[in-house]
Amino acid sequence: MSDAWTAGDVGPAHDRAPAATARKYAGFAAIAIRQGLTDRGALLGRLGFYAVILFIFSRLWTVVADKGAFPDASARDLLWYLAVTEWVVLSLPWIHLQIENDVRSGDIAYRLPRPISYLGGRLAECAGDFLLRAVTLGLAGAVLASWMVGGLPDDPRGLLLVLPLGLLAGWAGLCFHAAIGLCAVWLQDCSPVYWIWQKCAFILGGLLLPLEIYPDWLREFALWTPFAAMMHGPGRMAFGWQPEVAGIVALKLLFWATVATVFVVWLYGRALRALDVNGG
Repeated sequence: MSDAWTAGDVGPAHDRAPAATARKYAGFAAIAIRQGLTDRGALLGRLGFYAVILFIFSRLWTVVADKGAFPDASARDLLWYLAVTEWVVLSLPWIHLQIENDVRSGDIAYRLPRPISYLGGRLAECAGDFLLRAVTLGLAGAVLASWMVGGLPDDPRGLLLVLPLGLLAGWAGLCFHAAIGLCAVWLQDCSPVYWIWQKCAFILGGLLLPLEIYPDWLREFALWTPFAAMMHGPGRMAFGWQPEVAGIVALKLLFWATVATVFVVWLYGRALRALDVNGG
């Protein structure tokens, strides 16, 4: 998204007032949204993949529910749970690959001297992309899930709590993924780190199955990780109106979002020093 970086350089280098900086970051996000709207192929690809996942599991949950494997949840609720968790995952841009490509190509050295933080620009850019994906996939997921299972969850009021929780989960995910991308400064290839993160997210986050069906020891361990808050937290709102639970999930997400933000800023500082030592 080179257009965003070109736009981000508009204005004198000494213009560092908070309002001006915020406008620049907002400009990055806005340009990313516009570019995402023009890339209809990628947008349709994500929607198609999302639809395939929901279709396969709508058939699976029907069989599982008929056998009574989940007596506390209907097949409809289980599919809506999956629709929410997959919505969070699929809405996240691959910021780690963008940062890795910048490091491996040397493009990061070209962008570092610019009057706006490289990390801040990338995060703002991907935040705009995330918002676009969240809206489009959210609307598509709602339509697809309703069609595949014949309507909304048994208690649809819980879906009202999904959006704010999903946005918090998205920011935490962006920061953690950015940190994974910065590992390329030392590793050149951040794929192994991402694979470990992804597998932990799928299992400990309850991507496909609610954590309630896990063994007690594994569920308790998962709840101490950011993955459960980011996926299972929003997903469980599909099981009904739970404002108290949503409040607890929101506090956990705020905690993990703060941890992720502080960690990626700290790691960025280390990466800058490493790049300086190595001559960019």
